[in-house]
Amino acid sequence: MPLKAQHFESELKQALKTKPELDFRLDSRNSFINQNGVKVFGFKLGAQFDEKLSFGLGYNFLWSELTKEFTIEGKLINMKLGYYYFSPYVEYVFYEDQKWQLSIPVQFGLGESYYENNQEVGARYINRQFVASYEPAIAFQYRFFTYFGAGMGVGYRLMLVPNTEIEEQFTSPVYIFKFKVYFEKLLEDFGPNN
Repeated sequence: MPLKAQHFESELKQALKTKPELDFRLDSRNSFINQNGVKVFGFKLGAQFDEKLSFGLGYNFLWSELTKEFTIEGKLINMKLGYYYFSPYVEYVFYEDQKWQLSIPVQFGLGESYYENNQEVGARYINRQFVASYEPAIAFQYRFFTYFGAGMGVGYRLMLVPNTEIEEQFTSPVYIFKFKVYFEKLLEDFGPNN
């Protein structure tokens, strides 16, 4: 086994032996659907080990409004594109100092895409189907206060299971903006033991 792989493996094993800390973050993923810029908003909750390895579960949904016209029962109706997914995630931090952090976040998405009808004519949802995605990325984060950090990243959303009933293409480059709260430091400074 190459030396670098051994170092990586031993680093992860050592991290998993430490006491986990709460990992909570908000993120905004900007991407494209049929060449339209869109925003997917989400939050994540999980465990972080030794500030090296994090994993948990997130929830994400399409924040931008994209509509399409359908004729239902003789009426022309604008329907909104909907997309949400639950996202098991893992993130490995390969560089960190007092302020900066570089990482490789990866998440899988399991959810649905559909058109939503807000009119009183026809079904509430049409062309609703299960979808699955894979989103690898590379990101950086800057700790601008003791308790808060913000960062950016770039990645790619690959639809492993697309919705074959809709024309919109969700496979796309992804641009990530995130905000992190350092709960362990908040508890250390303001917790019940202080």
